[in-house]
Amino acid sequence: MSNGGSASGAARFAVAVAVMQAVESETLILYHTDLRGEWPEAAARSFAARLPYARRLAASGGRDGQRASLAGVALALRALARHLGRAVRAGEIVFARGQKPHLAHSGAAADFSISHSGPWVACAALARGRVGLDVELGIDARRTQWVLREALLKATGAGLRALAETRALEPGAARVYWRGSCWHVARLEMFAGAAACVVSSRPLRAIEAHGTALAELFAA
Repeated sequence: MSNGGSASGAARFAVAVAVMQAVESETLILYHTDLRGEWPEAAARSFAARLPYARRLAASGGRDGQRASLAGVALALRALARHLGRAVRAGEIVFARGQKPHLAHSGAAADFSISHSGPWVACAALARGRVGLDVELGIDARRTQWVLREALLKATGAGLRALAETRALEPGAARVYWRGSCWHVARLEMFAGAAACVVSSRPLRAIEAHGTALAELFAA
């Protein structure tokens, strides 16, 4: 009897762990920041110095777009660390021409997507599956449609070369079907004055959002 009880308890524990892992795999981690404010120049330079050489050149200037790119990488490190349960170094992220940004050696299937528009910069990460994020200033119907289309292209890695194929997508749908696969759509409301959308290959049970102040953006 006692052995049977132990086996039953172990089975229940295994099921509970499996359920917890399934829930975690379907939780989207979202980190975001607002670029309006004092840019942490010294911390940003130190952070940029740890990036791969080509990416460092692209992000080393003082222009708004370059600052947004640098902030996006910093947010990605935070979002991925939440999923992987360890610190992620700047040099682990690969930005290769013609490829979706990815981790070089993660030991996991974690995926992420970065977007920025105006003052807003954000990164969405998923422990398993694929994810795409797009943020665009404006909340009109055209932008609502656009963020869905671009988020889908970023999730799949297809890029803007496949943009024409996404014209028929229904912007209000919770799911869209594209190239033989079902994609799950979530609209984001935390970006004032902007439309934002997440597209994922797995259904999302929760979105865990974290706002990050500029002063903390490049903290170790």
